[in-house]
Amino acid sequence: MAKMAGSSNSWGFLIGLAGLVAVPPVACNDSGTDTTAEVSATVSALLAEVGPQAILPALADFQTEVDDLTTRLIAWENVLESGTGTDELVSAQTQWQATMAAWQRLEVMQVGPAGSSLTAIGGADLRDEIYSWPTINPCRIDQETTYEVWNDADYFTTNLVNSYGLDALEHTLFSGLDNTCPGQVDINADGTWDAMGESGLVANRAAFSIVLSEQLAAQAAELTAAWSPDGADFSGQLGGTIDGPYTSEQEALNAVYDALFYLETVTKDRKLGMPLGISDCGEDLCPEDVEGLTSGTGIDAIVANLDGFEELFTGGEGIGFDDLLTDLGHGDLSVQILTDLDAARALALTIDAPLDDAVVDQTAEIESLYDAIKAVTDTLKGDLATVLALSIPSEAAGDND
Repeated sequence: MAKMAGSSNSWGFLIGLAGLVAVPPVACNDSGTDTTAEVSATVSALLAEVGPQAILPALADFQTEVDDLTTRLIAWENVLESGTGTDELVSAQTQWQATMAAWQRLEVMQVGPAGSSLTAIGGADLRDEIYSWPTINPCRIDQETTYEVWNDADYFTTNLVNSYGLDALEHTLFSGLDNTCPGQVDINADGTWDAMGESGLVANRAAFSIVLSEQLAAQAAELTAAWSPDGADFSGQLGGTIDGPYTSEQEALNAVYDALFYLETVTKDRKLGMPLGISDCGEDLCPEDVEGLTSGTGIDAIVANLDGFEELFTGGEGIGFDDLLTDLGHGDLSVQILTDLDAARALALTIDAPLDDAVVDQTAEIESLYDAIKAVTDTLKGDLATVLALSIPSEAAGDND
């Protein structure tokens, strides 16, 4: 990771980036030299490098995994003509897990195009096109599998995001022979599901899975193009080298900071807090609400979220929030965040059971993991927000859990 030298005993000048005061205080290093320009350069470098040094490399990794997934799915379909394809299915399942882990790093990088058009500056909802959890519809996926409509030219424009993407692939690759629809739904009421038989169901799932994976590759390419200097160059917009949606560097910095809150509002509160009964559960425990329920990959997703958080926080191979904090004389705060992050990741890696089972059988360990992640996010929305004069996202501002 690249570093910029210098330190500071004052951080108040950053308020000037937000236009909150007319004449910001001067930042000085230990020798009394004015370092305001130096730290301002660090902010500029962070914004210029987060795209090419953190987000685009993670997207490249994801694209590689998706291409490998498509290859393995084709191998699965091909062997079904002469055999059961058991080994090929396991190979495809293993590769889906690797692909999902690559995407879970990017879940924490929803800056600009991947973000929601309702909440993120420059958001284009591309994340939901790739992975829409927790908005999923297994019954709809079973219906589409039965009626073999995935090759329709308008399939991905006439269907909602909850019937395609990585979550749909989880269903086609890991589900059993029974469907998830109520008895009165057409595929059960008219007998078309049963009429497929096991071999017909497996063949349809393999064919559907290939189309889903190819669409993932197309969406990954679209998101990459949105960030790439050879495409829409959102990297340049964030970094201020071309016209973009941000009115100031402080607003752009806040957009990157907002993305880090995925660890708070989704990883901590939704992926762990809800199954643990801490939030929006209604029961003592809600293990059925874990992510990756069908594939048993809930813990893997959390580990990958922690990895993605670290990549965005440190700027990958470029300048990150850790460099900025060091320049401001708050390197200890960066060390605290990264140390707590390592502790949470180490704890997650000790849990080898599927998350829904662990919530019930290892409740204390999952609660400890929740608390370990909370240690990171408490600092994120506490000291870090104060030091960098950043605004906490509204969805996290009132969270005191």
